[in-house]
Amino acid sequence: MILLFTSPHCVWCDVVKDMVETECDTIGETTRLYEVNIERHTHIAETYGVLAVPTLVSGSVSLSGVPCSDDLRSFLFQSIAGRPLHKEEAARAVLKSARRRKYQSHGGIPLVKADSSSHEKARNGERTCTELTKASCRH
Repeated sequence: MILLFTSPHCVWCDVVKDMVETECDTIGETTRLYEVNIERHTHIAETYGVLAVPTLVSGSVSLSGVPCSDDLRSFLFQSIAGRPLHKEEAARAVLKSARRRKYQSHGGIPLVKADSSSHEKARNGERTCTELTKASCRH
């Protein structure tokens, strides 16, 4: 399974999607490609550390920007090599994996959902604290 992080304003996202599909056909691979809109699913993008679009993610391998054919082929082979043996991969597995990775990356500390005002503050460059910890936040 490959995640393609996109944005509605991204000119190159469709190009990368076509490149992935063409390269998969060339190497004879049938892998599932899921598009993740970073504006709708910010929590998934944050979990995978996506900072730019387009970004391809498969397991622990990621590739940002418009790749050359050699880089894309290398990414796909790494994706194939790291894939589980079963063929059926549900879209729910993406969300489960994202939640698990986010939980583990914060040392098992559950996160508090940020409200819209904290997103607005972050856009304006103000620091916000959305993590629930035992110690107080220091900025």
